[in-house]
Amino acid sequence: MSQEPQFLDLVFLAVIVLLLVMRLRSVLGTRPSSDENERKPEERKPSAIVDISEYRTLENVPEPFNDTGVDKENETPETVENLRKIKEKFPQFDLRNFMQKAPKAFEYIAAAFAAGNKEDLKPLLSADLYKKFEKVIDDRTKKGQTAEFSLIGFKNVRLIKAESIGDFVELTVEFETEQTNLVKDAEGNTVVGDPTYIETVTDIWTLRKDMRSSDPVWILTSTRAKA
Repeated sequence: MSQEPQFLDLVFLAVIVLLLVMRLRSVLGTRPSSDENERKPEERKPSAIVDISEYRTLENVPEPFNDTGVDKENETPETVENLRKIKEKFPQFDLRNFMQKAPKAFEYIAAAFAAGNKEDLKPLLSADLYKKFEKVIDDRTKKGQTAEFSLIGFKNVRLIKAESIGDFVELTVEFETEQTNLVKDAEGNTVVGDPTYIETVTDIWTLRKDMRSSDPVWILTSTRAKA
């Protein structure tokens, strides 16, 4: 008889443990079955849609520069000579630093233009170029349209021209990028572009800097697509 209370206590304890386990399983869930784990990746449902706008990288910007900072494969005697004269006239000129920052400037300006952010664009563009950008932005606004720009990455960035004009230095750079560009109407319908299509675009930008100024900003003076 003395063992009966102990036996009942053990049974009671076992019931409590079982109830706790069942409760935890209902709260935490269970591991997927081995069959689900063995499914091929393409057979599983994606947990989220990947936003390609977050996939931006400067790691694939080639940097095959020689001591002058010019792309070895595309340097010309004229460009090398002009750079030598620029460095002689303005010892503070640093082409390597410029070429490292140029891709970031490209993305910043392109994104600001797509967003219609005139406040960010104005200090980075020449007066004439700003008027052209402003007109496009205002026209989109009147039509109730919005633009979306996503830079996937850079395929190539290279200097194609260098000039010294008085106290100014002008550098022309070719940007070959992969990007998506959309224009949507007021209802959010895509009227230009395809969100699933990544296009390769080559832009040629000319940037200018007053070398006597302490302001480190290079001003964008012209843009064009490669012919």
